[in-house]
Amino acid sequence: MKHINTTLRNITLALGLTGSVLSLSVVAQPPSAITPAVQQQSACACFEATVVGQGPAVILIPGLASSGEVWQSTVAALKNDYQFHILTLAGFAGVKPLPAKAWGAGYLPTQQQAILHYIAEQQLDRPVIIGHSLGGYLALALAANTPDKIAGAVNVDGLPALGALFAQAAAQQNEAQSPSSFDPLALAKSMARDEQWQQRIVADMFRSDGMTSGRVMGELMQADLRPQLGDIRVPVLTLGALQYGAPYSTPEQVQRNYENQLANAPAQYHGFAFARESKHFIMADEPVWLQQQLQQFLTQHLKQD
Repeated sequence: MKHINTTLRNITLALGLTGSVLSLSVVAQPPSAITPAVQQQSACACFEATVVGQGPAVILIPGLASSGEVWQSTVAALKNDYQFHILTLAGFAGVKPLPAKAWGAGYLPTQQQAILHYIAEQQLDRPVIIGHSLGGYLALALAANTPDKIAGAVNVDGLPALGALFAQAAAQQNEAQSPSSFDPLALAKSMARDEQWQQRIVADMFRSDGMTSGRVMGELMQADLRPQLGDIRVPVLTLGALQYGAPYSTPEQVQRNYENQLANAPAQYHGFAFARESKHFIMADEPVWLQQQLQQFLTQHLKQD
């Protein structure tokens, strides 16, 4: 499992870089496929939101150093039935970072409160929260902490205790010296199969604020939602990618890790589905499967007018 901590170090190196460090041909951003009906910024400047479609409200949250554009194929497939509020969090993919005074108790709780404020401000009637990676952590946190404010949550390849995963891996090995250089494209290739998606991942990474990315990664490594998962009282679906490779090498072991991390979630509220051939960005590797999973969940748990 030597590759696990190497991957973690590579991510940490990546998140410490700013967009001015490298000029790469692969970082050209693909044209936007999301045509906003409304574009706005949250009251605390915690995120930018783009609103697309008509129907019951769904909030889409991307991962660390990612743009809301990662949801473009999802939105294109489902926008006729739902109103999507697509977030890009502060400090990521060209959105201004939070000022120091706005961090409060930390980025993660600040974003949770900002999303709740947005729900109230926009008068959204118990939306479903769908998040990828960091966004998945936030979706789980909102489901556990404020189940009265949302109708449900979908966690797309996020974990409630990322640091525990790497601590477990580190305890089982002696790690070699850190690599002397970092290849952002190699990291992107470990997260998605499609070349255009790999370019998008790198582009978002280098358009993100390095200080924000590093601090948020640190918060995620220390965070542990597992004791709070027992408080979930709304439907929650975790979609796991089994080809990401961490912390184990086989899909069966990766699935077992998800199940262990989410074991405290009440079985009557929480379920799993696994993308066996997908890396971390399921929307890149298995977009149709993802859309089917989300459509089924939304149809079952989100009231239509």
